[in-house]
Amino acid sequence: MNEPEVSWKAIETGARVFASGSEEIGTVKEIAGDSEADIFSGLVVSLSRLSANRFLPSERVTAIWPDHVETNLTAEQAEALEDYDDPVAEQWQPRAPGFISRLFGRR
Repeated sequence: MNEPEVSWKAIETGARVFASGSEEIGTVKEIAGDSEADIFSGLVVSLSRLSANRFLPSERVTAIWPDHVETNLTAEQAEALEDYDDPVAEQWQPRAPGFISRLFGRR
């Protein structure tokens, strides 16, 4: 049985990214979006250790699981995405339990 798909908010940093032909093309470096408005903008993807990061727009993502993402790109199209080295405007990272308490020095 296949695992059910999840929200973009559940994507893990380091999740594998697959091309439309099931070829692994890289890993997730950052997740871009506005979590409060539930708007998923896309992913910053590292295509290889020597390659620059690329921005993968959300409309190219076809399926999401915490540890991997499928796209409608070919491997060649992924390589052609523009280099990306600016930080994303909004980045979703789940806060660790007790974050607020640690922030204000409470336990």
